[in-house]
Amino acid sequence: MTTSRSFTFSYSVAYVTSTTYKVDGDYVATKSHQFTAWLLKNGTALAVNFGQGNDTGAEAASDVQTYFGEFAVVQGFLQEQSLYSNLFRSNGTSSVTIGSQTFNVTNYVAIALPESIQLCNGETDSLTAYTLSEGMPSGSTLEVPTFVDIAGTSSLNGGTPFAFTVRITSLTVG
Repeated sequence: MTTSRSFTFSYSVAYVTSTTYKVDGDYVATKSHQFTAWLLKNGTALAVNFGQGNDTGAEAASDVQTYFGEFAVVQGFLQEQSLYSNLFRSNGTSSVTIGSQTFNVTNYVAIALPESIQLCNGETDSLTAYTLSEGMPSGSTLEVPTFVDIAGTSSLNGGTPFAFTVRITSLTVG
C-alpha cells in the first residue's frame, strides 16, 4: 500500500549559538501548527513551545518527530550517513532549482545494496535503495536535503518493510 501525504513546513532560524538552534516554524497539513523549538546541534530537542508552555524531554522529542515529520527521518539518515560513511559515497553533484533558488547539491548513494546497518538501539536496517541529495541554497548556512529515496526492512517487528521518498518542491531562504 502506498500512502502519499502533502504538507507545508516552513521555518526560520531565530538564532544560533555554539551549541543550539532556536527555530520558529509552521507545519501545515490539515491545519496550521505554529511552534518554536530549541534544538541542540547534535539533533537533541531541548524544548518545543506551541504557545501554551514548553514541552521538554520525551515530549519535546515526540513533538520534533511529529512536526518535523519527514525532516526528522531525513536527519536521522543524514546522521547515519556520517556515522557509516564507509557505506555511502558521493555520486557527483548536480544543479537543482527549487522555487527561485538554483544551487548545487551533492548526490549520495549506497556503495553496495543490500546494505545492513546496525543502529545504536540494537535494531538492524537492511537498505535496498538509498539516494540522497543535499546542498546549501544561497543565503543559507545549513545543508538542505532536497531529495531522499530510501527503502528496506527493519528488524523491528520481525522485518518490517519501509520505503519513503521526500522531495522538496518549494524553498524560501530569508
